[in-house]
Amino acid sequence: MKHVLFLVTAVIVCVSQACLLVRANETGKRPWSVGYAEADITPAPGQVQMSGFGRERYAGGALAPLLTQVAVLRDREDNTGVLITADILHLDHVMVEAIRRAIGHKHGIPAENIMFVASHTHWGPAVRFRMSFSIGAPNVWYMGFLEQKILDGVDVAMENLSQATIEYGWFDFRGIGSNRRLPVNGKITWGPYKKGSFDGHTPIFRIERNAKPQQLLVVGHACHPTSSGTIQKWSPDYPGAMRDFLAAELSDTKAVFVQGCGGDAKVVHEDPETGKLTFSNSPERAKAAGEKLARAVLKHLETGQMIPLDGQLACSLTTGQISYGLRWSRDQIERQAFPEPKKKGQHSWQTWSARQSLALPDHSDSFRYDVQIWKLGDRLMIFGMEGEICSPWGPMLRAMARTELAMVVGYANGTGSYIPDSRIVREGGYEGLTSQHAYFLPAPFTENIDSEIKQIVTRAINAVK
Repeated sequence: MKHVLFLVTAVIVCVSQACLLVRANETGKRPWSVGYAEADITPAPGQVQMSGFGRERYAGGALAPLLTQVAVLRDREDNTGVLITADILHLDHVMVEAIRRAIGHKHGIPAENIMFVASHTHWGPAVRFRMSFSIGAPNVWYMGFLEQKILDGVDVAMENLSQATIEYGWFDFRGIGSNRRLPVNGKITWGPYKKGSFDGHTPIFRIERNAKPQQLLVVGHACHPTSSGTIQKWSPDYPGAMRDFLAAELSDTKAVFVQGCGGDAKVVHEDPETGKLTFSNSPERAKAAGEKLARAVLKHLETGQMIPLDGQLACSLTTGQISYGLRWSRDQIERQAFPEPKKKGQHSWQTWSARQSLALPDHSDSFRYDVQIWKLGDRLMIFGMEGEICSPWGPMLRAMARTELAMVVGYANGTGSYIPDSRIVREGGYEGLTSQHAYFLPAPFTENIDSEIKQIVTRAINAVK
C-alpha cells in the first residue's frame, strides 16, 4: 500500500511539474513584446500659460503631476508601434513631426507606426503654434523640454521591452458624460443634453508583461476633461484620477488614458438640490468622475469579455484635405477685432483671435487632415483621428473597419480644429462654427465634411498591408 501511495504521489508531482513547465513555455512564447515608460511633464511655476479657456491663466502649483506615457508594442515579426500620450490640451503638427523624425533616425520606426494622443486636459500647458494666443500662448523652451521628455521615454520603453500578451475589450459607458449642444428655440446653446449624441464606446487594452510594471491598462473614453473648475493649478483632470484609482486597486499596474470622439461632450453630474444635470466644475467632481470610470473598467475586467490579440501589427498614415466654405471677409474679422469702445467684451478671446487672424492671415483653400490606422492581426482596427472630433464620428468610423473589432482615438497627432459631422456643420453652434475663430481658420467647413473625411479614411484603410 505504501508503495502504491508513493507511486501516486510521484505521478502527481510529475504532472504538476509538467503543467508548470507548459505554463512557463506558454509565457515564454507570448506573442508581443511591450515596453513602458512615463515622465513628469509638469511645468515650473510661471514657465508657460495654461491652455484651455479663453482667459489668462497661470498655474500656482499642481493638483497632480502631468504625465507623458509611452507604450511600445512589437509583434513577432519585429513590427513596432509607439503610443505616446501626454496631459496637454492639444498637439502641434510641427512638434509631432520633429519627434517622429528623431525616433525614426534613432530606432528606425516609420512615422505611421508612431501615434500621439493628447488627453485634452484644460489644466495643461500651451504647446501649439497655430492657436489663438488668448487660449494660451506657447513657450518654445517648454516645448523643447516636452519633446526631450517624450524622446527619453521612448528610449526607456525600447530598452525594457518584455514578452507580453494583449487582450482587448470594450463596454458602453455613459456614467460621467453628456452631449453639451443644447437646442433652445431652434439655436444650439451650451448645456447638458442627454438626448444628444454621445459616444459611450469605452475600449480597454490589458497588457500583461514579464517585467515591471507587469500590467498595463490602456483605457479610452470620449468626454472633455473640463471638470476641475476655476482652479489655477496643473491637473490631468478626470483621466488622471482614473489612472490613479486603477493603479491603487491593482498591484503592479499602470493605467494609460486615450481620448475618444468627445469634442461635443462634457462631464456632468446630477445637482443634489434640483435633480437636474449640470456640468461638473470642481476638483472633487473631476476626481469622482475619474474614479467612477475606473470602477466601470474594473467591473468589465471582472465580468466582461476580453479577447486575446495576436498576429502582426500593420500601420498607415494618410494625408487629405477638408474643404472650407465661404471665407469670412476682412470686414467681418475687423468688426470683431475692433469693437466699439463702449461695447461689452472689448477684449474678449474672440477679439484677440480676430486680431491674430489679421496679423497672421491664412490664405489656404482647404484644411490638412491626417488619418492613422493601426491594425492588430485580423481582429482589431484602431483609427487615429486628428482634432477635437465629435461624437457622431465614433460609430461612423467603427462601421468602416474591416475587422470585427474597432476603436477610435481622437485628439491624435494634431489638433487644428473641431471636427464636426455634416449635421453639426448645418446646425452651427460652437463645434460647428464659432470655435473656428479660436483656431483662427479662414472659414467654416462645409456639409461635404462626412464624405471628404471618409475618403481619407478609406485610403488609409487600403494602405494597411
